[in-house]
Amino acid sequence: MKKESVLILGAGLMQSPAINAAKRNGFKTFVIDANPNAESVFLADEFRQIDLKDKERIFEFASELQKKENLKAVFTAGTDFSASVSYVCEKLGLCAHSYEAALNASIKPRMRACFERAGVPSPEYFSFSRESDLQDEQYCIENIQKAVEKLGFPCVVKPADNMGARGCRMIRSREEIVCAVENAVESSRTGTIILERYMEGPEYSIDAVVYNGTLTVTGFADRHIYYPPYFIETGHTMPTAAGEKEKAELIAAFAAGVKALGLTCGAAKADIKYTPDGPEIGEIAARLSGGYMSGWT
Repeated sequence: MKKESVLILGAGLMQSPAINAAKRNGFKTFVIDANPNAESVFLADEFRQIDLKDKERIFEFASELQKKENLKAVFTAGTDFSASVSYVCEKLGLCAHSYEAALNASIKPRMRACFERAGVPSPEYFSFSRESDLQDEQYCIENIQKAVEKLGFPCVVKPADNMGARGCRMIRSREEIVCAVENAVESSRTGTIILERYMEGPEYSIDAVVYNGTLTVTGFADRHIYYPPYFIETGHTMPTAAGEKEKAELIAAFAAGVKALGLTCGAAKADIKYTPDGPEIGEIAARLSGGYMSGWT
């Protein structure tokens, strides 16, 4: 019987715990990344240079592995390519969130719309895309300024499809709007951004596994975010300082968000705040978090 194998997306530092964990559990590790010099390439049993955005090429490689290498799973942590994982798994009949659910958890306007329909607490937002909204510069600026006025200062601008707070910043005055928006657009793969109301209150990171209708929380941490107008996480604290009542409310909001996105089989991760009005979700990803929380702590 050929040794079971796992395909891991990403060969950076943040994927090293996953690669090591797979090997400790007896799997042969196949690892892909666009960068052949990525930090954890040497940990893989076999490495293949493939861009994580190229879901068709990943599928072709995974199909080969399923036929020849007893492939049992496709996995990522600390990358923003959970949709690539789900696309491949759905086509190969492997366990994962559905591709549509993974897209819901990867594209912020879709995510916010899912939350809105299900009544899940999250901030008011406006979405703008390069294709439909940002062609006419004057029209664009006027509409973005109107959106900012409705949200009030401070508000937040984010790329719709990026991670790790890249291109994300607080807008505190009219003078900061243009520069902040331009940076967010440049940081988006599709040129799509969202503007959203800034949430006051302490922020938490929750990691979990969703399986057979059950959400199992595996990590709950206080996030330490500094250097405004940017959002730089300098660390986290576990166990959380949140009280039991607040913790239960935050987990309940997370569970509602997971259901709204359609996540059913795999990892889920929330960035969530406890505001003066209760829990509000910043985002939920269909993967484990990056940084040092889920991989190390």
